[in-house]
Amino acid sequence: MSNIAWWNSLEQQWKDTFGGITLGHFNPPTVSEIEQLHTSKVLRLAGPGAPYPNMAFQLTNLSGIRDFRYLEILVVTHHQLKSIKPLQSLKNLKSLFLFNNEIESLEGIEDLTELEQLFVQFNKIDSLKPLQNLTRLKEVYVNNNLITSLEGLTETHADKLEVFFVSLMTD
Repeated sequence: MSNIAWWNSLEQQWKDTFGGITLGHFNPPTVSEIEQLHTSKVLRLAGPGAPYPNMAFQLTNLSGIRDFRYLEILVVTHHQLKSIKPLQSLKNLKSLFLFNNEIESLEGIEDLTELEQLFVQFNKIDSLKPLQNLTRLKEVYVNNNLITSLEGLTETHADKLEVFFVSLMTD
């Protein structure tokens, strides 16, 4: 898909996000501006409820960044995200900040084996199973979710995992 076709296929919320935050204008972007977006290593999208917001509205999905394969650090906090499946192709992610959303599952990050930091506190996540193969994790914050078991974390995590915050839900 060409860069212009990619832009034209975006939902309006993503055009507004990239225009207002990353590009600094709401005109149709140039090919080089789109290329600059796609090769970004860091993206921060803090919703209006965040302590230092850079967005005036809340995103409802992550569809706009599924092609950002160079991303290493992604921050999407204080939004209305329910699924993180669009992240599954972002193999270079090292740090992922998705706290204060409505995420119900970690499905989509199973193959993000470069991931070292995961901040998903204050969501609706009920399982850590998708973390099973993410053995480079150094920091995991999953507190204030619906987690009832530590299944998914194994001895293979022990070598790297330095910080782990969780609060288990009990009956």
